[in-house]
Amino acid sequence: MMSKTTDDLFELIDQSGSKFINHIDDQKLGQSNNLLSGYIYEKMNKYSITPHDIVMKTNVSQSHVYQILSGTRGVSRDKLIALALAVGLDLDETQRLLMLGQCGTLYPKVRRDAAIICCINERMDMYETNECLKRINENEL
Repeated sequence: MMSKTTDDLFELIDQSGSKFINHIDDQKLGQSNNLLSGYIYEKMNKYSITPHDIVMKTNVSQSHVYQILSGTRGVSRDKLIALALAVGLDLDETQRLLMLGQCGTLYPKVRRDAAIICCINERMDMYETNECLKRINENEL
């Protein structure tokens, strides 16, 4: 049986109301940390990136990277953005990563976010992005 789309689930929730909660396990929904780590692994495979590459391209420790990948440790928005830059995600993929990590997506009306969006679009790495942020007096990742 195919899994339900997001739209299907919204419709089911709207139609079922509070009854949906009583049968939530019937829907085979994923846990947020499993969805996040699965998405990261999918993108690492797509771009041929290893966990070691992520450690080398970010200021995230090896143990923290492995805990994020295993879903055993939460992750901040800035760490997810750094991870996205290390993997080479485009803006849409980065926004999805932030959503799955239950972090706010990048919003172009926010000065720092607009700069990060520009850096992603220019395919900058984390260190170049931090230099850009420092240059405009914004907090680094």
